[in-house]
Amino acid sequence: MVGQMFVRFILLQKRLLKKGGFLLMLCLAPLLSAGVGRLSAEPAGIAVIALYLPEGDEASQEISERLLDGGGVLRYLPCGDGEKARALVDTGEADAAWIFPEDLSKRLEELGNKRRVRPVVTVVERRDSVPLILGREILASAIYPFFSYRVYEGYVRGELGLSEMTDEELRRVYDSVAVEGSLFQMVYPDKTPGEAEDFTYVQAPLRGILAIWLTFVGLSAALWFMRDEERGVYGRLPVTKHLSVSYISGAAYLLDAAVVLLLSCKLAGVFTDWKKEVVCCAVFAACVLAFANLLRMLCRTPRGLSMTFLPLLAAMLALCPVFVNLQYFRAGKLLLPPWYYLQSIHNARYLYEMAAYTAIMVLLSALLQRLQSNRR
Repeated sequence: MVGQMFVRFILLQKRLLKKGGFLLMLCLAPLLSAGVGRLSAEPAGIAVIALYLPEGDEASQEISERLLDGGGVLRYLPCGDGEKARALVDTGEADAAWIFPEDLSKRLEELGNKRRVRPVVTVVERRDSVPLILGREILASAIYPFFSYRVYEGYVRGELGLSEMTDEELRRVYDSVAVEGSLFQMVYPDKTPGEAEDFTYVQAPLRGILAIWLTFVGLSAALWFMRDEERGVYGRLPVTKHLSVSYISGAAYLLDAAVVLLLSCKLAGVFTDWKKEVVCCAVFAACVLAFANLLRMLCRTPRGLSMTFLPLLAAMLALCPVFVNLQYFRAGKLLLPPWYYLQSIHNARYLYEMAAYTAIMVLLSALLQRLQSNRR
């Protein structure tokens, strides 16, 4: 029995590799991943900032290093003067211009000694938007360290009366208590630190898109199986055997698709760990197979199954954490295989839930198969 199933599986693989549509479907994922991987390596950002930082100023040099060498979601266009920065905003080549004064260090020192927060940078924007609001926060965070040191220096020399302390001693004490980097560290439930995944905002939704793609490969496999049934390909088999044959047929599709998904994640730079990726992908493929077959049996006709594709796509894009992770509609999320997969990458609990969900789908399919065969 096992030998016959293996032979049928190999024959199905041979048949699949002759289908141009299936090969095209498999090629879509790596092409998308390669494009995203290349795009993420290019300089890009959610907003373009024209930046004028005068040379020879200590504060300007320090802030320039923070902005230009730190990466991030903004793209900077250094300019030789303030008028050039304004012109880039006027012509639409930049979303905003940050124009620093020639005496930035002096201004920050005066404000630090007086402990006052006042504007020191001229900001020119075409229109207000969420990326530019974020940009202003980035600008403030780049200026703050220089300003905070001046406040600290003035307090130590003035309020504490330690005017005899040298600049080196002041800097050493300040650096010993300064917080470097982020105040918060993101850690996943599996203890993987957030910094382990150095993704850009361009790469972030790719895994979710690939999960939806694999789900549609499974649905397409169920649809092709139904069309084979209509053509009488499985006419000699008893109706009770059709479910097991549909699983074998779908497994042939999803095995190839699962391998492509893993390679695509690796190609796009969103890969984590081989063991974790392979296990999660294998369980996810089995989950999609069970889900697609149950939906096939509920719809009963190729036309009925095809009509579910668009609503399912909308539901998965809205409820699964592809672009956003909604905190509501949990009941709807629990019905969608991609949701379990995307959560399971960093939380083993969802891997077990996905396996349980798969077992429930298989059991419901078997019960529905028995009911349908009894009616015939």
